[in-house]
Amino acid sequence: MPLLRNACIGLVSLCLPLLSQAAVVESLYQVDVPPRAEADQSAQLATATQVMLERLAGAGVKTDGGPLAEVLAEPTRVTRQIGSLGDDGALRVEFDPLLLREALGKAKVPVLGRNRPGILVWAVQGDDYSQDFLGAASEMGQALKTAGRYRGVALMQPLADLQDRADVSEQDVLDANQDVLEAASERYANEGVLALAVSRDGEGWATNWTLWLNDRKLTGKASSDDPLAIADELMQAVAAEVHRQYAVGGATADAPVSGWQLEVSGINSVDAFANLQRTLQQLGMEQQPSLLSVKDDRVHFSVDFAGDRAQLERMLMLDQRLVEVDPPAAESAEVPESDVLAEPAADAIEPAEQVNTLYYRWR
Repeated sequence: MPLLRNACIGLVSLCLPLLSQAAVVESLYQVDVPPRAEADQSAQLATATQVMLERLAGAGVKTDGGPLAEVLAEPTRVTRQIGSLGDDGALRVEFDPLLLREALGKAKVPVLGRNRPGILVWAVQGDDYSQDFLGAASEMGQALKTAGRYRGVALMQPLADLQDRADVSEQDVLDANQDVLEAASERYANEGVLALAVSRDGEGWATNWTLWLNDRKLTGKASSDDPLAIADELMQAVAAEVHRQYAVGGATADAPVSGWQLEVSGINSVDAFANLQRTLQQLGMEQQPSLLSVKDDRVHFSVDFAGDRAQLERMLMLDQRLVEVDPPAAESAEVPESDVLAEPAADAIEPAEQVNTLYYRWR
């Protein structure tokens, strides 16, 4: 595919270790644009800017008017550095996260930050006679890496070690056996599971895939002579679903901004506090969280979040070091019946509005 060709320069490996941390797309604000025939640097820069906006605001983001149209008209307003990747004319563009956030905030659109759900891909390539797990260094494996990075998907691959091969067969992947694949994925720090069947007939490629992300299931298929084209089509579908479920912010009627408080226990070191603060800052909130108090190993933050409780919990679960716990006993204790039946005093003061509070433990 023209936009992706040669874009694998400087790729990091997708075979991630077994971490209990959020999948953070470190190179999210860097776009590598390969050279195109009859395309000058301004056209490449416009392409990079469009890709960057889609990574944050989704493929359906409207850029034909308002603040985002201004960004596309003058991309240098939101860039940090523009440089060449080599003699072939490929371009690397580094964008400024704060300037992008400001523009997207003015556009009032839901956005995703660097914290994204890890998508674990179980892939098998074969034909009617033989199948085997897709290797990361294979042609399609490289295409998936390139497309995942280009579309801002936190794509992961299983280790394919003895444990994986004992838990999952090639046929389980081909059949998209949800129970087997999700059970085998529990050892990884992922939120989504992708079953991918790849076949090749001469110069042609074909894929069938199934994605499970939270309570939603998506399926699709594609065929092409270009593995990058297939991989990019798949990653665009995955990116769209991730944005649908995890994007926050924007002035929409169904996502009002609400005040929340977050109490986290187990913060017993400077590193733990810094990591927690970094996690909260990467939630994609329009306003940065405010520290309210610190007592022993407990920290108390105030956050403004455009969405409901389920959305906020889903975002916090991206960092698996955060474990949701019950409120402290004093706050969850039931009100005595005598207090419920008693008549309030004539001069009683109305209680203040209850604050939405979530409780977590850091591990």
